[in-house]
Amino acid sequence: MIKKSDINIKLLQESPEHFAQVAAWHHQECERQGLQSTIATRQQRLLTHVQRNSIPKTLIALQGKKILGCVSLVTYNYRTNNMVSTTNPSPLWLSNLFVVQEWRQQGLGNLLIEAAKKYAVDFGVTELWLSAAEFTDYYQKRGWAIIRKTRLGGRLVNVMRLNLKGSERKLVVNA
Repeated sequence: MIKKSDINIKLLQESPEHFAQVAAWHHQECERQGLQSTIATRQQRLLTHVQRNSIPKTLIALQGKKILGCVSLVTYNYRTNNMVSTTNPSPLWLSNLFVVQEWRQQGLGNLLIEAAKKYAVDFGVTELWLSAAEFTDYYQKRGWAIIRKTRLGGRLVNVMRLNLKGSERKLVVNA
């Protein structure tokens, strides 16, 4: 298990030297999931995470100057009856959770998720959403509930939700 004191979780915009690595991880995960992606597309989308003081945001985990993982908070336009919904507010999604191989199963993913939850609560969000084809048990053990199943990039995924109401007092992270 890792020691929280060894890990610093901060916004990517505070450490722009890690931008290229995070974009590469996002691209790698998109390709692994069978989604259409180019590194240029990932970089372009990630730019919005560092240029504004609002959502979307990416948080990174560092040990010293070494980047160990990341997680993003994003909004997506969603489709209902073949129309893009613009009248309903878009929910906030946890996305792009990534931990380098040698740091997996040591609690770093949990630290990143907790930091993202704290950021979302501080931003006034009361629930988070995510989609997962794999690792559904991982999220369910952490309080996420499966709301529905759908197809994304040709794969069956679980759409999951986590209620953040009342969690303001419980979330303490060194973010």
